[in-house]
Amino acid sequence: MMSVVFLSGPIGVGKTTLGRAVAASLGAAFLDGDDFAAPDRPWYASSLSTSRGILEAAQGALPKHRLVIVAYPLRCASYVYFRRRLSEAGHRTIFVTLRASYASIVRADRGRRLSRAEMARCAEMIAQGYAERPFSDLIIETDRVDFNETVDDIIARLKPLLAV
Repeated sequence: MMSVVFLSGPIGVGKTTLGRAVAASLGAAFLDGDDFAAPDRPWYASSLSTSRGILEAAQGALPKHRLVIVAYPLRCASYVYFRRRLSEAGHRTIFVTLRASYASIVRADRGRRLSRAEMARCAEMIAQGYAERPFSDLIIETDRVDFNETVDDIIARLKPLLAV
């Protein structure tokens, strides 16, 4: 069965960086959801067109790769949209929430320098529950061990879900 794994979570938690590494390790296609957003509009004004772009790209990549990893912060509405649309097409969806403490995310040595606006949005996303999504199949801490161990943990925890 072809599968799409969504890596969700607040800004700076590692969705894109970890997603690229997991996809490379599993021979999967990788999509950065931000690539489908309208750069001249705020996220909330372009979320439907972004979701449609992600869906189209994922479905286009599946025949070749059979597994697609998508890095994109999900709200409940986008979870319902992706789960329904991909299920209707016969694809499995797996939703992984990545989380870390705000202090870890904004740490200077973490690898990504966040702007003040991104730091404010990160704090807001954590407060809104982006690190605790109830629809998640897995919740993985990204600030407990080093990067490579986190990649290995994600893969180890995904494999049983992908084998079902």
